[in-house]
Amino acid sequence: MGDMRHLTLESHLRSLLNGLSQDNSAGTFAQNLLYTKPLAVHFRPDIESAFLVKRNLEFSLIFKVASFLWLLLYVIILTATYQKFQYIFTDKSYFIWQSAFFSTGLLIFLGGIFAFLPKTHHFIHQYVVAPAMTLLLYQLLIGSIAHSQHEFSSYASYNVIIAMIIAVNSLRLLWQKSLFILACSSLMAYATAFINNWQIPLLPSLHGFVLIAIVLINIAFFIERRERLSFLNEILVEVKSHELSRINRHLITIAREDALSGLANRRAFDDTLIIEWDRARRDEQAISLLFMDVDHFKLYNDTYGHSAGDDCLRQVATAIKKAVLRPADLTARYGGEEFVVLLPATDGLGAEEVAERILRTVDTLAIPHKRSLVSYHVTVSIGICTMLPNDKNNIALFIENADAALYKAKTSGRHCFKHYMDPSVHNNFHFRH
Repeated sequence: MGDMRHLTLESHLRSLLNGLSQDNSAGTFAQNLLYTKPLAVHFRPDIESAFLVKRNLEFSLIFKVASFLWLLLYVIILTATYQKFQYIFTDKSYFIWQSAFFSTGLLIFLGGIFAFLPKTHHFIHQYVVAPAMTLLLYQLLIGSIAHSQHEFSSYASYNVIIAMIIAVNSLRLLWQKSLFILACSSLMAYATAFINNWQIPLLPSLHGFVLIAIVLINIAFFIERRERLSFLNEILVEVKSHELSRINRHLITIAREDALSGLANRRAFDDTLIIEWDRARRDEQAISLLFMDVDHFKLYNDTYGHSAGDDCLRQVATAIKKAVLRPADLTARYGGEEFVVLLPATDGLGAEEVAERILRTVDTLAIPHKRSLVSYHVTVSIGICTMLPNDKNNIALFIENADAALYKAKTSGRHCFKHYMDPSVHNNFHFRH
């Protein structure tokens, strides 16, 4: 359960960092702060929220270990105090110290229990730690003031200092909250001393509380400043990693996508064909390839110009893509005015259905072609090859047969398809249309 809670916090922090990584302004903000490195590093709300989640995660991770160390420290202090100042525990006039030891033990005991209940960590860190440390420090301070003339006054000051160090450095609190704890506990102790007419020893108080408090707050401030700058570096790394990932994806897209048609390019087709051929051979399934060519495209370019030719190829590519319905099928530009469609796990009849849809879809475009020897509009010819991959055939033969079928379609008047069947799929070689 604890691991799940930590994973949830880590997932939440990762989600926040991922959101920041996609915000270019977050990278600019982080870079500007890292460049100027102001004394007080203030974050904008979304970055501050992520930073606080990180601190809460750190608190949750160290809570178990910290609760054990607090218990060990408490036992050592309690034992030492009992051995040297036993009367503190028996004399009723020392009820302030007795209550301080009791409340501290109770807090450490409860903390040890809640340390194994990760769902409570966020609530404890946000709402319990500061009030509990304020009250504990207040009890220790008034105990020191109430018995300032006794022999254990310096020893009491050490306990106050230890409590201050724990409050400021081991609880993952912001330095402002640590300052608030110290200020509230000291003001409450001063008010209590004033009401009871207790004399506050000036020099021990200045050394034992004020000076240590100033030192600790300064340490807490600069530690947090360093952590904030480090967090900005982390954000900057996330932003740059996201940008690099985006550029890599774009480069991969460019490397595998034909710039003119938007279809897969020859390289992507070759890579996919190898994968699908091996899969078809392993699964003993037929695979089909449609090899097509725009009829009389050179005449189209000569008549309408290369710009119009490019637009024609884009429209034909869109039509072919529209006619291919399955996500697993690959449509690619093979080169020039040639296109291919790879149909995994597709028999001859399925391949012919796709070819018929392509012919109809291209016809629907009705792109004018007044010099075509086939029709008044742009048309395509299609060669089909269907094979069952085995030891007697290979990819090169697969493409060669599809190209032969395309040549047959062209010599048969164009604007049609011809189908080359492998004997492993049909009983003998023949062309169909």
